[in-house]
Amino acid sequence: MTDIFFNSQVLDIQKLGSHYHVRTALGQFTADAVVVNAGAHSLYLAQKMGHGLDLATLPMAGSFYIAKRKILNGKVYMVQNPKLPFAALHGDPDILVNDFTRFGPTALALPKLERFKPGTYLDFFKTLRPDMDVVAIFADLLSDRDIRNYIFRNFLFEVPYINKKLFVKDARKIVPSLQTSDITYAKGFGGIRPQVLDKKNRKLMLGEASLNSGEGIIFNMTPSPGATSCLGNAMRDLEAVCAYLGKTFDEAAFHHDLVEE
Repeated sequence: MTDIFFNSQVLDIQKLGSHYHVRTALGQFTADAVVVNAGAHSLYLAQKMGHGLDLATLPMAGSFYIAKRKILNGKVYMVQNPKLPFAALHGDPDILVNDFTRFGPTALALPKLERFKPGTYLDFFKTLRPDMDVVAIFADLLSDRDIRNYIFRNFLFEVPYINKKLFVKDARKIVPSLQTSDITYAKGFGGIRPQVLDKKNRKLMLGEASLNSGEGIIFNMTPSPGATSCLGNAMRDLEAVCAYLGKTFDEAAFHHDLVEE
């Protein structure tokens, strides 16, 4: 049986003895093990507990443009640039908007951990913890012409009047006939993906980042939203929790359920 609690902001997590005490806006919960999937706030919560102090977060906001009609029947991706840790531009039908085609995301660095909510600026600086290691990482990123141009171009995608004209040039690599009149800026779409900075090695971490404390609590910071990746991450975390609790994971039953579903 699973209980789900909505609107339960996690205020604090503490380990007292062999149990974790999770303090939320709706009260306190206790658990033998915890998996934190709190987006950009995962590292913030980890550092409050003394974990991941050699890491920092660079929040990247992703915006989208949406067509006024259905153009694509499925998801179409551009080729990923291996230098860039951000998702390549893609188009797909949005099931929440009559299957109209959505294009994106763009990538814009923002000094906050949640995009469409007020505040979280202070949380960002607490998680970034600016020092010479962070300066060195940013200097290295900006020294690369491809990354520098990418950052500047994506900033222009947010500027009214010129944003659509510039964006369409990239989106035409997916739909060659696309015109500026075909799309509009999708207000309220997209969120923030926390790109993790490795301060010890002075580099931006590519791909997903997960911090397993080895003490019964796991912090997932940049999980892929893709369906197959989500299930793989869940299985990885389940195996880790079972190992910590001394339980047995019935992998055969797990795969049987997947086939049945």
